[in-house]
Amino acid sequence: PEREDFNQKIKMIFGRIIDNNSKNQYLKIDAYENSKCNKELEFYPYSADAQYLYVDKKDHFITYFDAIPKIIDYQKIYPELSKYEENSYTIDTADGVIEVSMWKDLNNLPQERYFNQQRLISRNKYLFTDDKSQFPWLVTKDDYFMRRLITVFGYTEDKRLLKWALENTHLPFFHTYAKDNDLEELGKLLWTKDCNGEIRVHQNTLDILKEMSTPNENLYIMYVAEYLTNLEHLNANKELSDAQKAKIAAHLMYWGEQYKYDKLYDYNQMFMGHFWHYKDDGTYDKEFKKNNYYGLPKFKEWYEAVKKEENLFLDDQTIPDSPQPLDYKHKARPIRK
Repeated sequence: PEREDFNQKIKMIFGRIIDNNSKNQYLKIDAYENSKCNKELEFYPYSADAQYLYVDKKDHFITYFDAIPKIIDYQKIYPELSKYEENSYTIDTADGVIEVSMWKDLNNLPQERYFNQQRLISRNKYLFTDDKSQFPWLVTKDDYFMRRLITVFGYTEDKRLLKWALENTHLPFFHTYAKDNDLEELGKLLWTKDCNGEIRVHQNTLDILKEMSTPNENLYIMYVAEYLTNLEHLNANKELSDAQKAKIAAHLMYWGEQYKYDKLYDYNQMFMGHFWHYKDDGTYDKEFKKNNYYGLPKFKEWYEAVKKEENLFLDDQTIPDSPQPLDYKHKARPIRK
C-alpha cells in the first residue's frame, strides 16, 4: 500500500499514529488487552509471552519478530551457512552447560515456515489491500488474531468479521440468567476503551446484532438486555469511571429500546424501564444529561417516558420454566435486579 493509505489503516485498525519523521522504522503493538497501550519499542522474538506486532513504517507491513529460519529457507538460499551447523555448541548458563539446538534438526521447521509465511502474507493482504479472499484462511488458522482485532483494538469496519466473531462467541440459551463469563465475552464485542480513555461503543456490532435478530430468533437481544441488567461486571472494573459506564449503558439501552416501539417485539420495560427502576440511582441520569444524551435523537424522550410508567416488574415475578427466555415479551421480563 501507499504510505498515506497504510498510515490511515494503522490508525483505523490499531489506533496508532505513524510519525514518518521519527528515526525509528518500527512501531510495536501489544496485542494483549491489558497492555495494548504499552508503546515502548522492544524487540522480542515471538513467543507465548511476547506476541508483539511490529509495524514497518518504511516498507508498509506488519509482522511478528520471527527468527529468519522461520521465515525463509536459509539452507537453500544461503548454503554456505551450513558449516556453522556442522559442529555442536554448548553454552555455560546458571543452570549448567547446555547444548545449543540447531535449526537443521527441527523436523517441523518447513511446515512452521510455510505457516508463518502464509500468516504474514494473509494478514497484510486482508488488512491493507482489502483482499477478502484471505478471510477464510485467517478465521480458520489465525482466529486468535482476528478476534482481537475487535476485542482489543475495536476494529469493526468489516461486517463479515463482526458476524463471524458474534457467531463464534459462546452465547448459549439460558434459563434464568446468562453466565457472567459469556456476558463478559459479549461485552468485548460491544465496546472498547482506547488508550486515551475514550469509550467507543461499537454501533457496527449493534447493527449486525439487529440484522441477525428476528422476533423468533432474538437471543442476541436478550443477551444485550442481560448485559445491561448485570452491570456488576462493569462496576467491578475499577478502570471505568461513572461517566464511562454511563456512556456504555446509554448506547446499549438506546439500541434495545427501539424494540419497545416495534409491535413485532413489544418488549416494554426490558431495557430503559428496567434500568431506570433498578439500576439508576440518579448517577447515570445525571451523566446522561451532562453529556446531552450523547447525541442520540430519541434518548431523552424515551428515558423521560419510562420515569412516568408503572413498574411492571412488580406485577409478575414469575420466570417461565423454559430453556430460553424468549417468550416473555408483553410484560417486562424479571431479569436480575
